[in-house]
Amino acid sequence: MNTQTQTLKELRASLKEVDKKRLDKHVSDAERKVLELTAVALRDAERVAIAKIQKQVIKDMEAKTAGLNAQAKAIRASVTKMNQVPKVLDKIESVIKTAVKII
Repeated sequence: MNTQTQTLKELRASLKEVDKKRLDKHVSDAERKVLELTAVALRDAERVAIAKIQKQVIKDMEAKTAGLNAQAKAIRASVTKMNQVPKVLDKIESVIKTAVKII
Protein backbone atom coordinates (compact mmCIF):
# COMPACT_ATOMS: atom_id res chain seq x y z
CA MET A 1 0.00 0.00 0.00
CA ASN A 2 3.00 2.25 0.42
CA THR A 3 3.49 2.62 -3.34
CA GLN A 4 -0.18 3.45 -3.79
CA THR A 5 -0.05 6.27 -1.25
CA GLN A 6 3.17 7.53 -2.84
CA THR A 7 1.48 7.52 -6.24
CA LEU A 8 -1.45 9.44 -4.80
CA LYS A 9 0.91 12.02 -3.28
CA GLU A 10 2.69 12.42 -6.62
CA LEU A 11 -0.62 12.79 -8.47
CA ARG A 12 -1.77 15.47 -6.05
CA ALA A 13 1.52 17.35 -6.33
CA SER A 14 1.31 17.24 -10.12
CA LEU A 15 -2.30 18.38 -10.02
CA LYS A 16 -1.38 21.29 -7.77
CA GLU A 17 1.38 22.32 -10.16
CA VAL A 18 -0.87 22.04 -13.22
CA ASP A 19 -3.59 24.07 -11.49
CA LYS A 20 -1.07 26.77 -10.62
CA LYS A 21 0.19 26.94 -14.21
CA ARG A 22 -3.36 26.90 -15.54
CA LEU A 23 -4.24 30.00 -13.53
CA ASP A 24 -1.16 31.88 -14.72
CA LYS A 25 -2.16 34.94 -16.79
CA HIS A 26 0.82 34.56 -19.12
CA VAL A 27 -0.28 31.15 -20.42
CA SER A 28 -1.70 31.05 -23.95
CA ASP A 29 -5.19 29.70 -24.63
CA ALA A 30 -3.79 26.62 -26.34
CA GLU A 31 -1.52 25.86 -23.38
CA ARG A 32 -4.40 26.49 -20.98
CA LYS A 33 -6.56 23.94 -22.83
CA VAL A 34 -3.77 21.39 -22.66
CA LEU A 35 -3.32 22.11 -18.94
CA GLU A 36 -7.06 21.74 -18.36
CA LEU A 37 -7.08 18.37 -20.12
CA THR A 38 -4.05 17.37 -18.08
CA ALA A 39 -5.82 18.41 -14.87
CA VAL A 40 -8.86 16.32 -15.82
CA ALA A 41 -6.66 13.30 -16.55
CA LEU A 42 -4.80 13.76 -13.26
CA ARG A 43 -8.07 13.99 -11.33
CA ASP A 44 -9.27 10.78 -12.98
CA ALA A 45 -6.00 9.07 -12.07
CA GLU A 46 -6.36 10.41 -8.52
CA ARG A 47 -9.84 8.88 -8.26
CA VAL A 48 -8.53 5.54 -9.49
CA ALA A 49 -5.66 5.64 -6.98
CA ILE A 50 -8.08 6.48 -4.15
CA ALA A 51 -10.38 3.63 -5.18
CA LYS A 52 -7.45 1.17 -5.13
CA ILE A 53 -6.38 2.37 -1.69
CA GLN A 54 -9.95 2.05 -0.42
CA LYS A 55 -10.22 -1.51 -1.71
CA GLN A 56 -6.97 -2.44 0.02
CA VAL A 57 -8.12 -0.83 3.27
CA ILE A 58 -11.40 -2.74 3.08
CA LYS A 59 -9.53 -6.02 2.50
CA ASP A 60 -7.25 -5.30 5.46
CA MET A 61 -10.19 -4.47 7.70
CA GLU A 62 -12.04 -7.62 6.66
CA ALA A 63 -8.98 -9.73 7.42
CA LYS A 64 -8.61 -8.15 10.85
CA THR A 65 -12.30 -8.41 11.69
CA ALA A 66 -12.34 -12.10 10.76
CA GLY A 67 -10.04 -12.80 13.69
CA LEU A 68 -12.15 -10.62 15.96
CA ASN A 69 -15.31 -12.40 14.88
CA ALA A 70 -13.73 -15.76 15.71
CA GLN A 71 -12.72 -14.49 19.14
CA ALA A 72 -16.20 -13.06 19.74
CA LYS A 73 -17.75 -16.42 18.82
CA ALA A 74 -15.44 -18.22 21.26
CA ILE A 75 -16.28 -15.73 24.01
CA ARG A 76 -20.02 -16.13 23.42
CA ALA A 77 -19.62 -19.92 23.60
CA SER A 78 -17.70 -19.60 26.88
CA VAL A 79 -20.28 -17.24 28.35
CA THR A 80 -23.10 -19.60 27.38
CA LYS A 81 -21.26 -22.49 28.99
CA MET A 82 -20.55 -20.48 32.15
CA ASN A 83 -24.19 -19.39 32.40
CA GLN A 84 -25.36 -23.02 32.53
CA VAL A 85 -24.07 -23.50 36.09
CA PRO A 86 -26.06 -20.59 37.61
CA LYS A 87 -29.18 -21.76 35.77
CA VAL A 88 -28.81 -25.24 37.25
CA LEU A 89 -28.25 -23.71 40.70
CA ASP A 90 -31.40 -21.59 40.29
CA LYS A 91 -33.40 -24.71 39.45
CA ILE A 92 -31.95 -26.58 42.44
CA GLU A 93 -32.76 -23.62 44.68
CA SER A 94 -36.35 -23.60 43.43
CA VAL A 95 -36.67 -27.34 44.11
CA ILE A 96 -35.24 -26.92 47.63
CA LYS A 97 -37.60 -24.01 48.38
CA THR A 98 -40.53 -26.04 47.19
CA ALA A 99 -39.42 -29.02 49.29
CA VAL A 100 -39.00 -26.77 52.37
CA LYS A 101 -42.50 -25.36 51.86
CA ILE A 102 -43.91 -28.88 51.67
CA ILE A 103 -42.08 -30.01 54.81
